[in-house]
Amino acid sequence: MAIVIFEHILLSISWIIGWLIFARMKFLRKQRSSSLPNVSVIIPARNEEVNLPKILSALQRQSYPNFEIIVVNDNSTDKTREIALSFKKVNLVDLLEEPPEGWVGKSWACWNGYLKATGEILIFMDADVEPSVDAVATLVSVHLEKRGLVSVWPYQRFEMLYEHLTLPFNMIVVGSIGSFSIFHQKPVGSYGPVMVVDKKTYGEVQGHHTTKNEILEDMKLGRLFVKKGFCVDNRLGGEIIKFRMYPLGIKQMFEGFTKNMSLGAASVGMNFFLSFLWMVGLYSTAFGVFDLSKTIYYLFFVVQIYFLSRKLGDYTILDAMFYPVHYCFFLVVFFISLVRVLFFRRVTWKGRRIHV
Repeated sequence: MAIVIFEHILLSISWIIGWLIFARMKFLRKQRSSSLPNVSVIIPARNEEVNLPKILSALQRQSYPNFEIIVVNDNSTDKTREIALSFKKVNLVDLLEEPPEGWVGKSWACWNGYLKATGEILIFMDADVEPSVDAVATLVSVHLEKRGLVSVWPYQRFEMLYEHLTLPFNMIVVGSIGSFSIFHQKPVGSYGPVMVVDKKTYGEVQGHHTTKNEILEDMKLGRLFVKKGFCVDNRLGGEIIKFRMYPLGIKQMFEGFTKNMSLGAASVGMNFFLSFLWMVGLYSTAFGVFDLSKTIYYLFFVVQIYFLSRKLGDYTILDAMFYPVHYCFFLVVFFISLVRVLFFRRVTWKGRRIHV
Protein backbone atom coordinates (compact mmCIF):
# COMPACT_ATOMS: atom_id res chain seq x y z
CA MET A 1 0.00 0.00 0.00
CA ALA A 2 2.82 2.39 0.91
CA ILE A 3 4.47 1.71 -2.45
CA VAL A 4 1.24 2.53 -4.28
CA ILE A 5 0.84 5.79 -2.38
CA PHE A 6 4.45 6.73 -3.07
CA GLU A 7 3.95 5.99 -6.77
CA HIS A 8 0.89 8.24 -6.92
CA ILE A 9 2.78 11.04 -5.16
CA LEU A 10 5.67 10.67 -7.61
CA LEU A 11 3.36 10.76 -10.63
CA SER A 12 1.56 13.82 -9.29
CA ILE A 13 4.84 15.64 -8.65
CA SER A 14 6.07 14.67 -12.11
CA TRP A 15 2.93 16.06 -13.75
CA ILE A 16 3.16 19.31 -11.77
CA ILE A 17 6.84 19.70 -12.72
CA GLY A 18 5.81 19.43 -16.36
CA TRP A 19 3.73 22.58 -15.98
CA LEU A 20 6.29 24.43 -13.88
CA ILE A 21 9.21 24.11 -16.31
CA PHE A 22 7.08 25.57 -19.12
CA ALA A 23 5.16 28.08 -16.99
CA ARG A 24 6.64 31.30 -18.41
CA MET A 25 6.93 30.70 -22.14
CA LYS A 26 7.92 33.88 -23.98
CA PHE A 27 7.18 34.23 -27.67
CA LEU A 28 8.38 36.67 -30.27
CA ARG A 29 5.64 39.16 -31.11
CA LYS A 30 5.67 41.39 -34.14
CA GLN A 31 7.21 44.71 -33.23
CA ARG A 32 9.60 47.28 -34.61
CA SER A 33 11.69 50.10 -33.23
CA SER A 34 11.95 53.64 -34.52
CA SER A 35 15.72 53.12 -34.51
CA LEU A 36 17.13 51.38 -37.59
CA PRO A 37 20.75 50.36 -36.89
CA ASN A 38 22.81 48.57 -39.51
CA VAL A 39 22.37 44.79 -39.19
CA SER A 40 24.41 41.84 -40.46
CA VAL A 41 22.54 38.55 -40.86
CA ILE A 42 25.16 35.77 -40.79
CA ILE A 43 24.25 32.30 -42.06
CA PRO A 44 26.74 29.47 -41.41
CA ALA A 45 26.18 26.99 -44.24
CA ARG A 46 27.65 23.51 -44.51
CA ASN A 47 25.95 21.47 -47.28
CA GLU A 48 22.75 23.53 -47.18
CA GLU A 49 21.64 23.40 -50.82
CA VAL A 50 18.14 22.33 -49.72
CA ASN A 51 17.60 25.02 -47.08
CA LEU A 52 19.55 27.97 -48.45
CA PRO A 53 17.13 29.03 -51.22
CA LYS A 54 14.25 29.24 -48.71
CA ILE A 55 16.02 31.36 -46.12
CA LEU A 56 17.63 33.70 -48.67
CA SER A 57 14.30 34.26 -50.43
CA ALA A 58 12.65 34.99 -47.08
CA LEU A 59 15.39 37.40 -46.04
CA GLN A 60 15.09 39.34 -49.28
CA ARG A 61 11.41 39.96 -48.49
CA GLN A 62 12.07 41.48 -45.06
CA SER A 63 10.30 44.66 -43.98
CA TYR A 64 13.48 45.88 -42.25
CA PRO A 65 15.35 48.15 -44.69
CA ASN A 66 18.86 48.29 -43.32
CA PHE A 67 20.72 44.98 -43.29
CA GLU A 68 23.24 42.86 -45.17
CA ILE A 69 23.20 39.08 -45.70
CA ILE A 70 26.41 37.10 -45.24
CA VAL A 71 26.50 33.41 -46.18
CA VAL A 72 29.53 31.55 -44.86
CA ASN A 73 30.19 28.54 -47.07
CA ASP A 74 31.81 26.06 -44.68
CA ASN A 75 33.74 23.96 -47.23
CA SER A 76 30.51 22.49 -48.58
CA THR A 77 30.56 19.55 -50.98
CA ASP A 78 27.17 20.33 -52.55
CA LYS A 79 25.80 23.41 -54.38
CA THR A 80 25.74 25.70 -51.32
CA ARG A 81 28.29 28.09 -52.84
CA GLU A 82 26.55 28.31 -56.22
CA ILE A 83 23.16 28.95 -54.63
CA ALA A 84 24.52 31.74 -52.43
CA LEU A 85 26.11 33.41 -55.46
CA SER A 86 22.85 33.19 -57.42
CA PHE A 87 21.10 35.60 -55.03
CA LYS A 88 21.61 39.33 -55.42
CA LYS A 89 22.91 41.36 -52.47
CA VAL A 90 24.26 38.26 -50.72
CA ASN A 91 27.86 38.46 -49.53
CA LEU A 92 29.68 35.13 -49.67
CA VAL A 93 32.48 34.18 -47.30
CA ASP A 94 34.18 31.16 -48.84
CA LEU A 95 35.89 28.76 -46.42
CA LEU A 96 37.39 26.24 -48.83
CA GLU A 97 39.34 24.20 -46.28
CA GLU A 98 38.36 22.28 -43.18
CA PRO A 99 38.33 24.24 -39.90
CA PRO A 100 41.71 24.64 -38.18
CA GLU A 101 42.62 22.16 -35.48
CA GLY A 102 40.70 22.92 -32.30
CA TRP A 103 37.71 24.44 -34.13
CA VAL A 104 34.27 22.95 -34.75
CA GLY A 105 32.67 23.88 -38.08
CA LYS A 106 29.76 26.05 -36.96
CA SER A 107 31.79 28.21 -34.58
CA TRP A 108 34.46 28.63 -37.27
CA ALA A 109 31.85 29.73 -39.80
CA CYS A 110 30.13 32.14 -37.39
CA TRP A 111 33.45 33.69 -36.35
CA ASN A 112 34.48 34.27 -39.97
CA GLY A 113 31.07 35.79 -40.68
CA TYR A 114 31.59 38.20 -37.79
CA LEU A 115 35.01 39.21 -39.16
CA LYS A 116 33.38 40.28 -42.46
CA ALA A 117 30.28 41.89 -40.92
CA THR A 118 29.74 45.65 -41.13
CA GLY A 119 26.52 45.90 -39.09
CA GLU A 120 26.17 47.27 -35.58
CA ILE A 121 23.96 44.29 -34.71
CA LEU A 122 24.72 40.69 -35.63
CA ILE A 123 21.99 38.12 -36.25
CA PHE A 124 23.31 34.57 -36.51
CA MET A 125 20.70 32.45 -38.26
CA ASP A 126 20.88 28.74 -39.14
CA ALA A 127 20.17 27.90 -42.78
CA ASP A 128 17.04 25.87 -41.94
CA VAL A 129 15.35 28.87 -40.28
CA GLU A 130 12.26 30.30 -42.00
CA PRO A 131 11.88 33.96 -40.96
CA SER A 132 8.60 35.77 -41.52
CA VAL A 133 8.63 39.13 -43.29
CA ASP A 134 8.90 41.00 -39.96
CA ALA A 135 11.48 38.71 -38.35
CA VAL A 136 14.54 40.96 -38.65
CA ALA A 137 12.59 44.05 -37.53
CA THR A 138 11.25 42.15 -34.52
CA LEU A 139 14.65 40.73 -33.56
CA VAL A 140 16.25 44.17 -33.74
CA SER A 141 13.49 45.70 -31.62
CA VAL A 142 13.77 42.99 -28.94
CA HIS A 143 17.55 43.32 -28.87
CA LEU A 144 17.42 47.11 -28.48
CA GLU A 145 15.06 46.60 -25.56
CA LYS A 146 16.97 43.78 -23.81
CA ARG A 147 20.57 44.30 -25.00
CA GLY A 148 22.95 41.46 -24.19
CA LEU A 149 22.16 38.26 -26.09
CA VAL A 150 18.75 37.40 -27.53
CA SER A 151 18.20 33.87 -28.80
CA VAL A 152 15.21 32.15 -30.36
CA TRP A 153 14.03 28.55 -30.60
CA PRO A 154 11.85 28.50 -33.75
CA TYR A 155 8.43 26.93 -34.09
CA GLN A 156 8.86 23.55 -35.81
CA ARG A 157 7.12 23.12 -39.13
CA PHE A 158 6.52 19.60 -40.49
CA GLU A 159 5.97 18.12 -43.93
CA MET A 160 6.66 14.42 -43.28
CA LEU A 161 5.36 11.99 -40.68
CA TYR A 162 8.79 11.10 -39.22
CA GLU A 163 9.30 14.72 -38.16
CA HIS A 164 6.69 14.29 -35.44
CA LEU A 165 9.21 12.10 -33.60
CA THR A 166 10.96 15.33 -32.62
CA LEU A 167 8.34 15.82 -29.88
CA PRO A 168 10.41 14.77 -26.82
CA PHE A 169 13.61 16.37 -28.11
CA ASN A 170 11.83 19.64 -28.76
CA MET A 171 10.18 19.74 -25.35
CA ILE A 172 13.38 18.85 -23.52
CA VAL A 173 15.43 21.49 -25.36
CA VAL A 174 12.85 24.16 -24.58
CA GLY A 175 12.21 23.07 -21.00
CA SER A 176 15.69 22.24 -19.77
CA ILE A 177 17.39 25.54 -20.53
CA GLY A 178 15.64 27.21 -17.60
CA SER A 179 14.30 30.35 -19.29
CA PHE A 180 10.62 29.45 -18.92
CA SER A 181 10.70 27.78 -15.51
CA ILE A 182 8.60 29.04 -12.61
CA PHE A 183 11.74 28.84 -10.48
CA HIS A 184 13.12 32.05 -12.06
CA GLN A 185 16.58 30.64 -12.62
CA LYS A 186 19.13 32.35 -14.79
CA PRO A 187 19.23 30.60 -18.17
CA VAL A 188 21.98 27.98 -18.44
CA GLY A 189 22.57 28.75 -22.10
CA SER A 190 20.97 30.06 -25.25
CA TYR A 191 19.34 28.64 -28.37
CA GLY A 192 21.52 28.14 -31.44
CA PRO A 193 19.18 28.57 -34.44
CA VAL A 194 18.83 32.36 -34.03
CA MET A 195 21.09 34.62 -31.95
CA VAL A 196 21.15 38.43 -31.82
CA VAL A 197 23.96 40.48 -30.28
CA ASP A 198 25.59 43.83 -30.94
CA LYS A 199 28.92 43.58 -32.71
CA LYS A 200 30.88 45.51 -30.10
CA THR A 201 29.80 43.25 -27.23
CA TYR A 202 30.35 40.12 -29.31
CA GLY A 203 33.89 41.26 -30.04
CA GLU A 204 34.59 42.11 -26.40
CA VAL A 205 33.63 38.61 -25.19
CA GLN A 206 35.23 36.98 -28.27
CA GLY A 207 31.94 35.35 -29.24
CA HIS A 208 32.29 32.05 -31.09
CA HIS A 209 36.06 32.14 -30.61
CA THR A 210 35.38 31.08 -27.01
CA THR A 211 33.24 28.16 -28.23
CA LYS A 212 35.57 27.06 -31.01
CA ASN A 213 35.86 23.45 -29.82
CA GLU A 214 32.28 23.08 -28.55
CA ILE A 215 29.63 20.97 -30.28
CA LEU A 216 26.95 22.75 -28.23
CA GLU A 217 28.33 26.21 -28.86
CA ASP A 218 24.96 27.84 -28.12
CA MET A 219 24.96 26.59 -24.52
CA LYS A 220 28.46 27.87 -23.82
CA LEU A 221 27.85 31.21 -25.52
CA GLY A 222 24.76 31.83 -23.38
CA ARG A 223 26.68 30.93 -20.24
CA LEU A 224 29.50 33.24 -21.25
CA PHE A 225 27.13 36.21 -21.51
CA VAL A 226 25.53 35.39 -18.15
CA LYS A 227 28.98 35.12 -16.55
CA LYS A 228 29.99 38.49 -18.00
CA GLY A 229 26.87 40.08 -16.52
CA PHE A 230 24.90 40.55 -19.73
CA CYS A 231 21.22 39.83 -20.14
CA VAL A 232 20.39 36.55 -21.91
CA ASP A 233 16.83 36.63 -23.22
CA ASN A 234 15.60 33.34 -24.72
CA ARG A 235 12.32 33.23 -26.62
CA LEU A 236 10.18 30.97 -28.76
CA GLY A 237 9.67 31.77 -32.43
CA GLY A 238 5.87 31.50 -32.57
CA GLU A 239 4.54 32.88 -35.85
CA ILE A 240 7.58 35.10 -36.42
CA ILE A 241 10.33 32.48 -36.86
CA LYS A 242 9.86 28.83 -37.82
CA PHE A 243 12.12 26.07 -39.07
CA ARG A 244 12.14 22.58 -40.47
CA MET A 245 15.06 20.90 -38.75
CA TYR A 246 15.71 17.69 -40.68
CA PRO A 247 14.18 17.82 -44.15
CA LEU A 248 16.46 15.12 -45.62
CA GLY A 249 14.92 12.20 -43.75
CA ILE A 250 14.94 10.25 -40.53
CA LYS A 251 18.62 9.33 -40.94
CA GLN A 252 19.58 13.01 -40.83
CA MET A 253 17.34 13.54 -37.80
CA PHE A 254 18.84 10.53 -36.01
CA GLU A 255 22.37 11.77 -36.71
CA GLY A 256 21.56 15.27 -35.52
CA PHE A 257 20.03 14.16 -32.25
CA THR A 258 22.73 11.62 -31.43
CA LYS A 259 25.21 14.49 -31.85
CA ASN A 260 23.51 16.61 -29.22
CA MET A 261 21.56 14.61 -26.67
CA SER A 262 23.99 13.18 -24.10
CA LEU A 263 26.23 16.26 -24.24
CA GLY A 264 23.16 18.42 -23.73
CA ALA A 265 22.08 16.40 -20.71
CA ALA A 266 25.45 16.92 -19.08
CA SER A 267 25.47 20.66 -19.70
CA VAL A 268 22.16 21.83 -18.23
CA GLY A 269 22.42 20.39 -14.70
CA MET A 270 19.39 21.01 -12.49
CA ASN A 271 17.17 21.94 -15.40
CA PHE A 272 17.74 18.58 -17.03
CA PHE A 273 17.15 16.91 -13.65
CA LEU A 274 13.70 18.52 -13.45
CA SER A 275 12.98 17.45 -17.00
CA PHE A 276 14.15 13.96 -16.07
CA LEU A 277 11.70 13.82 -13.15
CA TRP A 278 8.95 14.83 -15.52
CA MET A 279 9.96 12.10 -17.93
CA VAL A 280 9.91 9.50 -15.12
CA GLY A 281 6.18 10.13 -14.87
CA LEU A 282 5.75 10.00 -18.64
CA TYR A 283 7.46 6.62 -18.93
CA SER A 284 5.78 5.19 -15.86
CA THR A 285 2.31 5.92 -17.20
CA ALA A 286 3.25 4.94 -20.76
CA PHE A 287 4.20 1.42 -19.68
CA GLY A 288 1.40 1.02 -17.19
CA VAL A 289 -1.69 1.82 -19.23
CA PHE A 290 -3.40 -1.42 -18.22
CA ASP A 291 -3.35 -0.25 -14.62
CA LEU A 292 -6.52 1.86 -14.17
CA SER A 293 -4.89 4.42 -11.88
CA LYS A 294 -1.97 4.85 -14.27
CA THR A 295 -4.37 5.15 -17.18
CA ILE A 296 -5.88 8.19 -15.48
CA TYR A 297 -2.43 9.73 -15.10
CA TYR A 298 -1.68 8.81 -18.71
CA LEU A 299 -4.68 10.88 -19.79
CA PHE A 300 -3.47 13.76 -17.63
CA PHE A 301 -0.10 13.63 -19.41
CA VAL A 302 -1.82 13.44 -22.81
CA VAL A 303 -3.65 16.69 -22.05
CA GLN A 304 -0.47 18.30 -20.77
CA ILE A 305 1.64 17.29 -23.77
CA TYR A 306 -1.01 18.41 -26.23
CA PHE A 307 -1.41 21.80 -24.57
CA LEU A 308 2.36 22.44 -24.43
CA SER A 309 3.57 20.84 -27.64
CA ARG A 310 1.21 22.66 -29.98
CA LYS A 311 2.95 25.90 -28.96
CA LEU A 312 6.28 24.47 -30.13
CA GLY A 313 5.44 22.92 -33.48
CA ASP A 314 2.91 21.29 -35.79
CA TYR A 315 2.06 18.61 -33.23
CA THR A 316 -1.46 17.21 -33.03
CA ILE A 317 -3.65 15.39 -30.55
CA LEU A 318 -2.37 12.13 -32.07
CA ASP A 319 1.17 13.04 -31.05
CA ALA A 320 -0.06 13.55 -27.51
CA MET A 321 -2.08 10.32 -27.45
CA PHE A 322 0.82 8.26 -28.83
CA TYR A 323 3.58 9.99 -26.90
CA PRO A 324 4.99 6.61 -25.70
CA VAL A 325 6.12 5.94 -29.28
CA HIS A 326 7.94 9.27 -29.46
CA TYR A 327 9.59 8.78 -26.08
CA CYS A 328 10.73 5.24 -26.90
CA PHE A 329 12.47 6.66 -29.96
CA PHE A 330 14.03 9.30 -27.70
CA LEU A 331 15.42 6.60 -25.38
CA VAL A 332 17.04 4.74 -28.26
CA VAL A 333 18.68 7.90 -29.59
CA PHE A 334 19.80 9.01 -26.14
CA PHE A 335 21.55 5.75 -25.30
CA ILE A 336 23.24 5.51 -28.71
CA SER A 337 24.45 9.08 -28.22
CA LEU A 338 25.72 8.18 -24.75
CA VAL A 339 27.68 5.21 -26.10
CA ARG A 340 29.26 7.27 -28.86
CA VAL A 341 30.31 10.01 -26.46
CA LEU A 342 31.54 7.81 -23.60
CA PHE A 343 33.21 4.99 -25.52
CA PHE A 344 34.00 6.17 -29.04
CA ARG A 345 34.54 9.84 -28.13
CA ARG A 346 33.26 11.03 -31.49
CA VAL A 347 30.07 11.87 -33.32
CA THR A 348 29.32 12.46 -37.00
CA TRP A 349 27.51 15.41 -38.54
CA LYS A 350 27.30 16.57 -42.17
CA GLY A 351 30.10 14.32 -43.30
CA ARG A 352 32.49 15.33 -40.52
CA ARG A 353 33.73 13.25 -37.61
CA ILE A 354 33.79 15.42 -34.53
CA HIS A 355 35.82 14.37 -31.49
CA VAL A 356 34.24 15.05 -28.10
